[in-house]
Amino acid sequence: MYSQNEADIASSHFSTTNWIVLIVFLLGTTLVGELVKNKDKGLDAFFKGGNNLPWWAVSLSLIATKTSVATFIAVPAFVFSMNGNLTYLQMTIGFALGNILFVYVLLKEYYEEGIFSPYDFIQNRLGVKVSQLSRTFFMVGATMSQGVRLLGTALVLSVITGQSTVVCIGIIALFAVIWSYIGGITTVVWTDAIQFVIFIFGACFALFYAIGDIPGGFGEMMAIADEKAKLVILDLSLDPHKTYTLWVGILGCTFFEFGSNAVDQVVTQRALCCKNLKEARKAVAFSVIGVATTWIMAFVGIALVAYYNINPLSDIVQASISSEPDRIFPYYVVNELPNGISGLIIAAMFAAGISTLDSALTALSQTSVMGVGSLIFPKLKTMDETKVVKISKIAIIVWGVILACLAYAFSFFQDGGLLALGFKVPGYAYGSLIGIAFLALMRKGNFIGIMAGSMLAIVAIAAMHYDGVSFFWWFPVGAIIVIIVALIQSKFSSNTI
Repeated sequence: MYSQNEADIASSHFSTTNWIVLIVFLLGTTLVGELVKNKDKGLDAFFKGGNNLPWWAVSLSLIATKTSVATFIAVPAFVFSMNGNLTYLQMTIGFALGNILFVYVLLKEYYEEGIFSPYDFIQNRLGVKVSQLSRTFFMVGATMSQGVRLLGTALVLSVITGQSTVVCIGIIALFAVIWSYIGGITTVVWTDAIQFVIFIFGACFALFYAIGDIPGGFGEMMAIADEKAKLVILDLSLDPHKTYTLWVGILGCTFFEFGSNAVDQVVTQRALCCKNLKEARKAVAFSVIGVATTWIMAFVGIALVAYYNINPLSDIVQASISSEPDRIFPYYVVNELPNGISGLIIAAMFAAGISTLDSALTALSQTSVMGVGSLIFPKLKTMDETKVVKISKIAIIVWGVILACLAYAFSFFQDGGLLALGFKVPGYAYGSLIGIAFLALMRKGNFIGIMAGSMLAIVAIAAMHYDGVSFFWWFPVGAIIVIIVALIQSKFSSNTI
């Protein structure tokens, strides 16, 4: 947690002009969301946009959904930290490869079966029990990770604006619920697209402004960064405990990104909103440009290294930054950038937080109502679609409250252990989900084998977590364990469903 004195260091420069910019952004985006909402009242319109959304808007929404506030905060912080450098950029190789893998492995299958979620695909291929297991993995992983991300965003914004964490949680959750409730996935896609434009502009402005503040400009910035060994970009180490190596980027991160696209309904739902498979492939492939945001923010970190080498931080601020480097970019934004512009960049941070959360709300609503709910209450399958949409909207509100409450509950854990675990929760669930998706593609495996493989995968991932093995390795290891155990078990069983 940030102390009040530390909050004052950042928030003292968050002016009335900045507040006006932030409020105008939030209200203006809400108005746009109302104007572009799909007028059709059916389920297909609410959850798939009537398959009538342009591929480029879907692509921008995909980028916005995957770009959390951590990209804005953690990437510059990693570069700025004592032993930081550009090795994180190796992960962008996997981000690109994971998208390509999804485009050519599962996206075609999803469109041919006309499904609402990857769990429908799994149900069609492997049965209801396996699909319910996959939905459970998703909902547990999504609620935990989204609750933590909501808290992480709120903590940063609390420091910047001087408002309490609870207020920031409430603001983010409120607008995420409103945007999801107004028009379902159509409103979410268009508001996400607007948010992408805002935060890419904010990232670029921060970079160019910082470079402009350095005597000697870009050349001097790179010279200082080189002197401090910040320009190292390749790490060929085979040590699995190292988080950012070339092999993690090529293998581990590829599975991570493939899982995000293929089995995480928060992301997959957007890919299913296009007019046809060709448009969907363009949307997913074009979203690869999202890695540019990571590169921009990494070089923002380089610029901050040079700027504060020339303009040293005070002892008080330096002590605060040294203990938690993720404060460096928020500190720079509110203390060095002009009023109004800093407000716009803070709006971009809000945008990153809200775009991740509203995406989760529509995905959780669809999964809980049309997936789990329709099996528990079969009447949902024959109920008038407008009534099901109303129920889905209620589910959005409920999930919004649940995630806000989770974020608030996590705020009481001072040591950060649970927060760190919360960010890694998808690693426990999505490795198994990737394995299940491949088994569904092969039409192999049954519930007993897949359940056994999933439990073994969780144990193996827990062991890797305890041993400090890089988070990105959890995904391929979990997937491989599930596939091997399920295939072996199926050979000893005549029941393949």
